[in-house]
Parts: sequence; C-alpha cells; structure tokens
Amino acid sequence: MFDAHCHLQDAAFDEDREEMISSSRAAGVSHFLVPATDSASFDATLELAKTQENVFCTLGIHPHSSNEWNSEIQEQIRTTVQRNDKVVAIGEIGLDYHYDFAPRDVQQKAFSEQIALAIELRKPIVIHTRESEEDVFRIVEEHYASVPPELPRGQFHCFSAGVDWMHRAISLGFHVSFTGNITFKNSNLAEVVRETPLDRLLIETDSPYLAPAPNRGKRNSPAMLPFIAQKVAELKQQDISIIMQHTFANTLLLFRIPTGSIRKVSGLLLLMLGLFLGASNVCAQQPGEPAGTAPPDSILTGERRKAAELRKKQEEELAKEAELHRQDSIKAVQQDQLDAQAKAREQVRQDSIRVAQQMSDEAKHAAFLLTPQPWRAIGIGGNVGIASMHMGVTGPLASTSVLGYGFQLKSELTHRLSITASFTHSTITDNIPQDSEWNHGSLFPSVPYAYTPKNFVAGGETRIVQGESLGISAFGIDLNYIITKPSALIKFYFGVGYQHYMMKGVQNYLEMKDSVTAYPDVRTFEQDWSRNGIDLLFGIKNEIELNDQFTLEPFAEISTTGLFDGATQFPSFLLQPDKTDLITVNVRLGFTLFYGWWGVPRE
Repeated sequence: MFDAHCHLQDAAFDEDREEMISSSRAAGVSHFLVPATDSASFDATLELAKTQENVFCTLGIHPHSSNEWNSEIQEQIRTTVQRNDKVVAIGEIGLDYHYDFAPRDVQQKAFSEQIALAIELRKPIVIHTRESEEDVFRIVEEHYASVPPELPRGQFHCFSAGVDWMHRAISLGFHVSFTGNITFKNSNLAEVVRETPLDRLLIETDSPYLAPAPNRGKRNSPAMLPFIAQKVAELKQQDISIIMQHTFANTLLLFRIPTGSIRKVSGLLLLMLGLFLGASNVCAQQPGEPAGTAPPDSILTGERRKAAELRKKQEEELAKEAELHRQDSIKAVQQDQLDAQAKAREQVRQDSIRVAQQMSDEAKHAAFLLTPQPWRAIGIGGNVGIASMHMGVTGPLASTSVLGYGFQLKSELTHRLSITASFTHSTITDNIPQDSEWNHGSLFPSVPYAYTPKNFVAGGETRIVQGESLGISAFGIDLNYIITKPSALIKFYFGVGYQHYMMKGVQNYLEMKDSVTAYPDVRTFEQDWSRNGIDLLFGIKNEIELNDQFTLEPFAEISTTGLFDGATQFPSFLLQPDKTDLITVNVRLGFTLFYGWWGVPRE
C-alpha cells in the first residue's frame, strides 16, 4: 500500500521513528509520501526521503505559514526539485479559513504563486483546504484552465467536502484522497467515497493526526492505513485487495514515481537470499585471485571435496531457514492485516447496531407523536410547601416562615396555556412568655399602642398575652404559560394571577385586675380581615400519561404575592403583618391528576 500523505518528519515520531516505519512496512505499507509544511521542515523532509527506501517527499508552504512565503523560498524549492528526483510534488499548499493563522489575501498569494511554480516544473500539487472551497477551486481553475491535460494536476489531500465538490475536483483532472476521518461515527463522507471513481482515489493517514477508528484520539501512523483501506472497501462494496491495488497504482501514476521501486520491493527478499547464498563463494575467493583460477572439481582432493559438500549442505540449510523466515514474515503481515480487518469489521458492525438502534428509537418516537394525546380537560390535585409572610417591625416578630398546604383545580386551554384555581392555607403561631404584658388601652384605641411590661394602666385593660395564632387562607386564579416546547419531557412555565387573602387572628390572654393581680380565666380575642393582591409564579412540571384519558402532572413552583394596602390587625395583636408593604412567598411541591375524555394531536 502507498500512504499518500504522512508527516513522518513530525516531532511526534522523534522517539521511535525507525520502529514506527518498520511496523508500518510490516503492516503492508511499502511506500510513503511525506509533505513539508514550512521552510523549517525542508531539511528534515529531504533527509528522510534520502535515507529511507520508497519514501518520497513534497516541498511547499502550508497556508498556516503563508507569511513566510517569498522569492528566496520559491527559488530554493525550484532548485531542489530540479536536482532531487525524490521531490515529486509541490505541497502542502492551499487555503485554511478555519484558523486564519495568516491573512486570507496572503494565503491566496502564496497558494497562487506555488501553483504557478508547480506548472513551471511540471509537478503535481498537494492541496490543503478547510472552509475555503470557493476560493481554492476558483484559484485552481484560473491556473489549470489553459494547461494541457497531459501535465499533472494533483491531490486534494484529506478531502472533507461534499459530493459536488468531489465531482468538480475530478473534472479538473485532480485525484481525491481520504484519511481516517471517513471511519468516524459522525462522518458525512460515506456518499463522497462511494461516488469517487476508483481511478481517481487515494488513501492516506495524515500521520500523526486523524487516527482512524478504533484508534481515534491516539497518535496516527502509516501502520493504520489498512483501517482506512478497509472502510473504503466497505463503502464501495469492493474487496480490500482491489482498493489496495488501485490506490497504489493511482499514487504512482499521479506523482510520476518510477516503477522500478515496485520491482525492488517484490524482489527484495530474493535479492537478500541471493546475496546470502553467494556470500560464502565470494568470500572463499581471495581478493587477488582472478575468476576461474579455482581448480576444477575433477582434481579436488578428498578433503577439499568433503569441505565443498559440507559448504553446499550449509548453504542449502541456510536457504531453507531464509525461506522459512520469509514465509513467517509473510504470515505475520497477513495475520496483522486480518486482525486489522476483523477489528474494522467489528467496529463497523457495532456502528451499524448503534445506527439501527437510533433509527428504531427515532421511528418509535415518530410513531408515538402520531398517536392522540389525552386532553387535560380538568385536573384536581394538592400541594405542600413553605409560606413566608413579612411581619410588621412594631411587633416583637419579623419575617415568619411556616409549612402550608393547598389544593388546585386546573384546565388546559391550549398546549401551552392553562388556567388554575387554587386554595392555600398556613398558620403562624407563637407562645408568648408568661411575664409579657400588652397595654391595649381599649378595644378600639385612638392612640398608638405601647408595649409596657408589668405596667398597670388605669382606665384601660392590661393583658398578659398567653399565645397568638394567625391563620392565612388564600383563594387565587392564575394563567400559566409553558415557555419550553410542549413536547419536552420537563416543561418550564410562568404564570400571573389574582389572590384574595383571608386572615384570622386569635389572641389568648389574662386580664389584669391591678398592677400585680390577674383574673384566673384565659380569655380569647379574635379578628377576621382580608386583603387582595397580584401574584407571579415560575415552575417546572412533567406529564405522565397513565392511559388515553388520565394524565398525572407532578410540579414544583415558587410564587410571590404583593398585597394591596388595606385592613390589618388590631393593635392588641403581637402578630402584625405589614399594612403597606405586605409580600408573601410560597414554595410548593404537588401533583395534579387530569381527566380528558377525548384525544388531540401532540403538537
């Protein structure tokens, strides 16, 4: 196989580059194309191509490094390409509008001038494009419109655009190259791969980036190229050997790589074996001894004949060992390929199962949406929570929070709008210390009251308060509106409404005979009064369909009510709600059971 784009000179391989290349060859990858990306990478790229067999390279300035493009680098590339047969293309060049590491006009200038250089040198180009297809194809078409078809075009590396862009690239004479991203679960390139003609298709790893599944997230290397080949084979419904043969031949043809390198690979083992078998004969002949001067076998002594037979036997045994080693190497490579194919097939199977399950779930949900929803015509429920009312500062108590309960009657007007009638009740109580006295003056005082412990006031009524309670009941009506989608599992809503508060104050006290003596009987004083107000609420709820008529709706909400100015307690009460600044807060948890005798569409 031919890895048509891999950055083997990258620092990610500094620790184990030789081992990585060896393992890649063992995995069946015999040829490598290594692109440079900036001028700093030229030397390492050229050295790698020089020292490694069947490693070829390209020189160019990547769009990320377009700021460094100048005439000196242009001349350096021209001279190197003319002198070095292993530099087979100009690249990696192009436009990248995702990161914009260089200004776009600078990218376009560097891209255009490098294409012109490639046409001058009759070399193909390696194109990088990201979120820049319009400008890339415009510039390419401007340069190649008048170029004869026999001149090489190039490779759209790591192709990630749509089918239409692929056909446009093919029509311009370019090849399309796919990498590990076609194996990702969220890949949208399946149709592109299927539509790409076999004679214009290349495969690559883009190492050390874009490792294919099931190794996504790890360091990529050419050893993972079989996973990509297998995915292409599955998408095009071809045997993997067909994909390997076509992509190998396509890469050689595009980059004008001499076919002698193919014969070198296939004949490498035979050459090694021949050299190994002939080594003993070559070494046996003295450096200064001319060929053909060894005595013929007919005049060999018995001792020399035995030595020759022993040497021949040793050569045969060594040849057998070399052949066994060759067969073992072939089997190991084949087994690695089979394992990689099995893993790739299993990954595809798992992906297919997940996709099928997702499609099944979506189909079930779509079928569910077509069923009628029971209309929540009328609902009855209850709630419990905490009620808080602010008390007047003139009394001995301030803010008071107590447990409360309530009931509600609801009806749904639309999928989003509903109406609620509610009743809530809570009671505030307090046990007053026995030595507390409250000077009332009279039942209808005309002057402000005063708290005077142990002080007898003649002409009025002095009390020792034993305890008090304030019962708070509220009737309300609210309009609620769902602010999330009606089909959402958890729905948020807000509401506004009217509240009528009814309060009852009860005071238990002992009346004083004089400044030290109290009557023994505990007396009770009561007062009823009411106020009106506006409330705002916010809540969340869920709807559980019990059957085609009944729906259970758990909810949680918080409401605040501002009461209008109005009646308040007599001054003799210690529990005194504010007269002009009375705000209540309620936090409630509850449920409502709805009944509807007909169904409606869910949306």
